[in-house]
Amino acid sequence: MSAEPNRRLAAARGAVGLTQEGLAELANAQVERNTGTPGAMDADYISKLERGLHTWPNKHYRRALREVTGASTDIDLGFYSTRNKAATVARDPSVVTQGSDDVRRQAFLRALTATVAGVAAGSPVAEAVGRAATGDAPARVGATDVRQVDHAITLFGEWQDLYGGGVCRDALAGQVRWATQLLNARATDQVRNDLHRSVGFLADVAGWGAFDAGHHDTARQYFRLALHCAEQAGDWGLRANVLSDMARQEVYLGRPDDGLSLIELAQVRQDRQTPTVRAMLSTVRARTLAKVNRGEDCYAAVLTAEDHFSSQKPSEDPPWITYFNAADLAGDTGHALLDVALAGRHVDDARRRLRQSVAGYSAAQARARAFSLGKLAVLELTVGDAGQGIAYAEQALDAGAPLKSRRAHDDLVEVRKALGRHPNLPGASDLRSRFTEAISAWAA
Repeated sequence: MSAEPNRRLAAARGAVGLTQEGLAELANAQVERNTGTPGAMDADYISKLERGLHTWPNKHYRRALREVTGASTDIDLGFYSTRNKAATVARDPSVVTQGSDDVRRQAFLRALTATVAGVAAGSPVAEAVGRAATGDAPARVGATDVRQVDHAITLFGEWQDLYGGGVCRDALAGQVRWATQLLNARATDQVRNDLHRSVGFLADVAGWGAFDAGHHDTARQYFRLALHCAEQAGDWGLRANVLSDMARQEVYLGRPDDGLSLIELAQVRQDRQTPTVRAMLSTVRARTLAKVNRGEDCYAAVLTAEDHFSSQKPSEDPPWITYFNAADLAGDTGHALLDVALAGRHVDDARRRLRQSVAGYSAAQARARAFSLGKLAVLELTVGDAGQGIAYAEQALDAGAPLKSRRAHDDLVEVRKALGRHPNLPGASDLRSRFTEAISAWAA
């Protein structure tokens, strides 16, 4: 279905005598006056609004555009949200639109829902917890024990961000074994609830590390333990986070339909999640949509994520989502748009977001920065400025080669492949050889 042009916005822009670029510049400045942070609109973004490709900018952009054009309401500028209509369709279990693939996804969702709705006695996860709890566990646990688990979460999470999931695999496995030993000890109801939440978070960190290192069966086991703990704690946010990590893993393994099912399950009852959590979940949904060749739906999910993020209240966020800052948003949305861009659409949108992420990542986020540099290199070498792609490829190699991360290794393989498209470009052949050496050294 083609988009309906937004003639109201085009007319409002014309009434104040502005080009699309001029409107973007003035609106960005107005955003900065209103929020302290400049907007990131450009002529291409305004063009997409006027063509109806995006109908609901985030609230700060809507306000700035109203103020610049003198409009009284969002409706005056032709803006409207499709979220409520989409949510109604998504909640209707009778809606099946794509034949056997959707039937398969519905069956997958039902089976997964049964798995995570609660872990009965005798299930594999419960048995694993029971076996882990047969060691030298204290008879009673309290708030101090919960804090010790939380400290391990922080330590190993930061370690993975800096060096990759493979660097602390054994140490983290030991921490999970120790933490699960606490679950059968006596505790107050509050401590038991907090402990399940913290052990679940630790198991999710371990699962993510195993996934990053390429140990996928181990990652699934950790994720199942994390889901069990989230259910025991009644923590919908942690449950959603684990499901989103599982979705990312399925996409990585070439099963985007299963990934889409997982992220849709994660997004159930989003009213219980903070805007930051909803933003993160939308970025994962965008990535799955790109992988099932729904490029415009992917772009819409990216814009939804940015809209949610614009309403974030960090003081209300759960501890496990505090990592998700503006750089992560830009990196995840840029990554989601990469496949769409490689097909020739939204190239500038992907490029801009990936560049924002590279500029925004801290030194402690070495792994995430390496991923964005690799994606930028592939983007430029495939559909952009090949010379700029060479420069990004050099940076990606320097950033990614030292990491103990299977995903980072696979990114280097993709960049090397993209370099092969330009055998006669100055420096490309030598750089490709350096990539080959780094990839071989990683595998040794």
